[in-house]
Amino acid sequence: MKVYGKCKNCKTEIGYFTSTHTRVEFAMQDGEKKALNCKNCGTTTEFHVDELFTKESKIAQIGAGLIFLIGTPLMFFFVNPIFTGSRNHYVIYIIGGFLLIPVIVYGIIKKQDQTRVNSFNRSKLKGRIHNLG
Repeated sequence: MKVYGKCKNCKTEIGYFTSTHTRVEFAMQDGEKKALNCKNCGTTTEFHVDELFTKESKIAQIGAGLIFLIGTPLMFFFVNPIFTGSRNHYVIYIIGGFLLIPVIVYGIIKKQDQTRVNSFNRSKLKGRIHNLG
């Protein structure tokens, strides 16, 4: 997952890749403060974990879109030779069911990405009791 912080000098977004899914996991793994270097102006800014945010992944959106765009024609390619010449009305229901597969996969990928983004951005670390000693 990629988290972002706004550079205090030039206001561009600074990205940082992490394997965590919540702010609490991020603080446990990387600490409550993270210093990030801006590639635009070259300044290093220290961010508290609550100042970081995440956005929907472009890779997940592209992957879901490709599954939808490639999967739909492939379903016609694989289903059409099976039912050539058949005049059964159930064929329409079967083809419709196969068309739903790419749509369902697309929806699942989008939903998981939105859930990941919401779970990180919604929770804050402020106000937690820390047992540091």
